[in-house]
Amino acid sequence: MIAESNSNDAAHANARLIGQFVVTADRRGSPPGWLSDRIGAWHLGRHPNLPAIVLRDDADRPVGWILGHPISEEGKLLADGETLRLSAQATASPEAFETVVYSFGGRFAVVLVDVQYPRFYLDPFGSLSAIYCAHQRLVASTPNLIPYDAQTRDRVELAQAIGIPYTEGMYPFTMTPRNGIERILPNHYLDLREWRTVRHWPEERLTEKPTVEESVAEIATIVKRQIAAVVAATPTYLPLTAGLDSRMLLACAHEVADRLELFTRAIDDRNATIDCDTARRIAQRFGLQHLILPMVEATDEDLEEWMFRIGYSTSELRGWECATMYKRLARGHAVLGGQAGEVARGYYWREDDTETTIISPERLIEICACPLESETLAQARAWLGAVPAANSLQVLDLFFVEQDMGGWAGIVPYAECDPGFMIFPLCHRRVVQRMLTLPAQYRRSGRLGRDVIAREWPELLDWPINEPIGVARLLLAAKRAIHRGKVALRDPQAALARLRRVMLGPLP
Repeated sequence: MIAESNSNDAAHANARLIGQFVVTADRRGSPPGWLSDRIGAWHLGRHPNLPAIVLRDDADRPVGWILGHPISEEGKLLADGETLRLSAQATASPEAFETVVYSFGGRFAVVLVDVQYPRFYLDPFGSLSAIYCAHQRLVASTPNLIPYDAQTRDRVELAQAIGIPYTEGMYPFTMTPRNGIERILPNHYLDLREWRTVRHWPEERLTEKPTVEESVAEIATIVKRQIAAVVAATPTYLPLTAGLDSRMLLACAHEVADRLELFTRAIDDRNATIDCDTARRIAQRFGLQHLILPMVEATDEDLEEWMFRIGYSTSELRGWECATMYKRLARGHAVLGGQAGEVARGYYWREDDTETTIISPERLIEICACPLESETLAQARAWLGAVPAANSLQVLDLFFVEQDMGGWAGIVPYAECDPGFMIFPLCHRRVVQRMLTLPAQYRRSGRLGRDVIAREWPELLDWPINEPIGVARLLLAAKRAIHRGKVALRDPQAALARLRRVMLGPLP
């Protein structure tokens, strides 16, 4: 917890909350060492590396802020201190204002205060995650920035049941590690008068039926524009693996690839072995900058720092274990994250799911790996009762966007912020809408990423997705054989023969 204080301890703690913010409906001051701004009775405090763009109405009055890293339709990454002028219609009509907000992509949140309908909005993925405390009239990036009182005590039993940070569990829906503090989900705004969240998108079932070709073209165009905007504004890292999503980003970065810095984590597991080998081959073929980050065991201090920055709000075991490794990256860089590509692959779908499958509250809670109890069930039922999906598959997709992105992926960047900031090039309302309305059969095939690559940089398909090749295949096979041999020590000759067969097997 970070209580407002002038003590050295509070100043040090707030300095560690890189890229974070607090918005309050009174005149309290900023945390020590942070930047501060006010509009009327509303106060904004932000860590110095979090940009703020001032919103002004047609009479040039300040009426709010865009926080973070918004990318315009013209392909510009807005910078700290810039101004965005709103029309009279946008300040008078929520619908017109939302049209302006969601013409932007990137990683951002919007605070609109000095108007008739004061609200707080997230980007389409909630990638600049936010929580709020209604009775304290306070919005913040993480629970650390909300003072404890009798109504905001820790949810100790729920936290223990989920097992954060030692599991892959998530707090479901709007729940957080503390009572009285709720998460704002993507596709919802926070009404800053009534201090409650309201769904604003989709307002009706998504029934648009564009062709696959139209969707691939529009998604690729937007992602290319957003990557180019980031690369033009700041040094940029792309974490490259053997997977589909990072390779799709690289394909969309074709025109600026010589200005990217690629890196791959050398975690000691099978996936990382494949990642490093494939990424190295791609970089060598095209003469791209590429860094292999060697595995470094995370220190206790860095593990604690990682979880402190996100207020123990979710789990991400692989990222957590890399807390010290990431500090080897140069600071001041943007990091392009491939999150949300799973939306186009029906990530939460089961093999036997159809458009008429009954989606139960229990199933949603199971996805979050958290316990079934009265509060979690009530939240699941309320969410299901309000989601305007065209069919059951779309229900699962919207749940992925709002829960997995808003309740997990949007939180983690607060921990992995030492290079500079993380941004998701797929984060744009039109990209989400296109992915959600692709034909079900096409999505089950997982073709979108490959089709974007084929359109933008087809040579990147010369390597398989998440499969070992060449020496990496031999090394992995040898490791498996050695492991089996250790298990079968009573028959070492059989283990040796098995290793020999594997090593001499056919290559691709």
